[in-house]
Amino acid sequence: MFLQRTEIREQTIEIREFAGEGRVEIDERILFDDKDSHIVVLLEILAGDVTFTLRGPEVENLAKGLGDRVRLYVMPPARRAYDAFLEIRAKAGSRFRAIIARIGSTFAAAASELPCRACKQVCKLLVSTVLATVGVPDLQDLAPGDLLQITAEQSYELDEGLGHAGIHGPLAEGPIGTFLALFADNVRSVVWSTLQTAQQVFQPPDRIYTFACRRLGCCP
Repeated sequence: MFLQRTEIREQTIEIREFAGEGRVEIDERILFDDKDSHIVVLLEILAGDVTFTLRGPEVENLAKGLGDRVRLYVMPPARRAYDAFLEIRAKAGSRFRAIIARIGSTFAAAASELPCRACKQVCKLLVSTVLATVGVPDLQDLAPGDLLQITAEQSYELDEGLGHAGIHGPLAEGPIGTFLALFADNVRSVVWSTLQTAQQVFQPPDRIYTFACRRLGCCP
């Protein structure tokens, strides 16, 4: 059994990330008490038998083309305070990742003031969320020397969602569009440029996110 938990708490953002192997049980509370924040839940089964149960809001799985292996839920600000709960049950021989994030409506205005560690987590969250939406495996699943393989349609959707001053196309619709709008134009552009780099010469994900954060002014 192995469970690693990483937690980032800043004024405009909160990210909890779990990476587990083997027999693991998690019961995590998600509090909807901020009328100005989006909640994002990204769940990935990497191997074996893992059961995810989200109790609370009825929301659509926005991950496309990845079957039951990846689930993505984006929830807009709540009209009233209530609790939700994420249950994770992993059996022996399993591996999984899970991210629970809260993004405030004023995040874009304060993004350049984030410490480096938080900035990298934000870039990672944005990349992972958008890749799941268009059906591309996460950067973290690539081995050294691998390239990010995407189709022309997926490339177009990523470009629309991250590379332009405004958000257009399929990624502009529904909760994913309002979520992307929380990120300033320069944040989306920088993250998109790092994805383009990953398609040409793959580097370890942490180095990619560090490069993005330096361009945003958050890393030294």
